[in-house]
Amino acid sequence: MQTFLLSAHSGWRWIVMLAVLVAIGYGLWGWLTKQPWNDLARKIMLYTTIAIDIQLLGGLALYVARESWNQLNPAQVRFEHPTMMVLALGLAHVVSVKVKRGEIPAARYRLMALGTLAVLVLVVVGILRLPGDRLFAMS
Repeated sequence: MQTFLLSAHSGWRWIVMLAVLVAIGYGLWGWLTKQPWNDLARKIMLYTTIAIDIQLLGGLALYVARESWNQLNPAQVRFEHPTMMVLALGLAHVVSVKVKRGEIPAARYRLMALGTLAVLVLVVVGILRLPGDRLFAMS
């Protein structure tokens, strides 16, 4: 069970990274080309946040399956990785809410691009806190 959860959690990371990159790209495009705000931008932010939510749920399931982080030796797995990921999730939700409530299209797109870029930085730093070369590892 733990192996399945670890593979699912690790594999879903690629969905999260893709969603975040799409949100950054679409936000930059809308901001730089001065596009009016549209429903696709709203959906991209929504799906990006949902993807990160699912990733956190997978991490929690993995935690429960392993019974505690104490079974994992490196301190960064027990503390730093989950902390960075929870911060990324929180920031993603803040960005999503602020973008949703914004009134000026250029500001909404700018926040979408830059806020989601900050989420990406937190995610990458959190992945790098895992032991070994995990950023591009397939499992």
